[in-house]
Amino acid sequence: MKVIRLVVVAAFMALCAAPAAAQSELRYRWKQGDALVYKTTLKTTSTVSGLPNAGDVTFDQTMTQRIRLLAAAVAPDGTVTLHQTTDAVSVEMAGPMGKVTFDSADPKSAEKDQAAAALGKVFGSMVGATISVTMTSTGTIQRIDGIQKLLDKITQEITPDRASAQMLQTLKSVLSEEAIRASLEQSFPRLPPQAVKPGDTWTGQVALGSDVIGRIAGTQTFTLKAVDGGEGSGLATILVGLTLKQESAPPLGPSGMTVTLGDSRGDGQIDFDVANGRIRKSTMQTDMPSTMTATAPDGRSSTMKNSTKTSMTMELQEK
Repeated sequence: MKVIRLVVVAAFMALCAAPAAAQSELRYRWKQGDALVYKTTLKTTSTVSGLPNAGDVTFDQTMTQRIRLLAAAVAPDGTVTLHQTTDAVSVEMAGPMGKVTFDSADPKSAEKDQAAAALGKVFGSMVGATISVTMTSTGTIQRIDGIQKLLDKITQEITPDRASAQMLQTLKSVLSEEAIRASLEQSFPRLPPQAVKPGDTWTGQVALGSDVIGRIAGTQTFTLKAVDGGEGSGLATILVGLTLKQESAPPLGPSGMTVTLGDSRGDGQIDFDVANGRIRKSTMQTDMPSTMTATAPDGRSSTMKNSTKTSMTMELQEK
């Protein structure tokens, strides 16, 4: 019995003496005058099935941007006012009617055809435009300024024809404050309020869409997988899970069309520089199935299914 007691006591003492898992405080860290450049690439593929007199139809879009972030002011608590400027943008769209491209680095790309010219007017106007974002060290977006000025600049470039009016309406939805806030919350997600160790998780909420395209609520689940380089420094690997739920459908479309979002999920990874407080690289893939139901003039209903897959990459550019 004495031997057993000694073994139990020794095991208990060893457990007590075992070092606790190192914890890391994850914070966005800025110094006034810091300027970081990120390259973002968003690829979207939508496949629609069930169209009358047509098979599956696929639409592809790739948008690449170079975004410059300047830390204009930093408060003692780490809250930063960032001036976000689009330095360059390129767009490629492909569908059954062909492909259209625009690259702000190649102004002549807007002279290819009318579709390219339209893209140039809209996306080309974004180049050089700056908005102001106030964000805490944990990623809470407190304020966004300059959006209306950006919209006014783009509106001045668009001719008042029907196609341009439809594009402008879509653009106003994409460039609304809530849409830009959602984009920022995905690019620079919420960090945990307390120090964390590998295996710890925390959550964040993001609101997508608008009254025009429907509202979608997203729940992000973050898991700290590992920290290479030790406590307080090195590179943290954060796994991201995303679930999406439709809170409200968009207004009825032509022929009383309704859109219902299916089981939508995503997953990704963030490589976070702990010591310098910045994202080195992040990726996210999402799958969003939906069903569209419409009623024809003769009263017959039709159902179409849409599968939208997106892939997003954001990477810090070395100077």
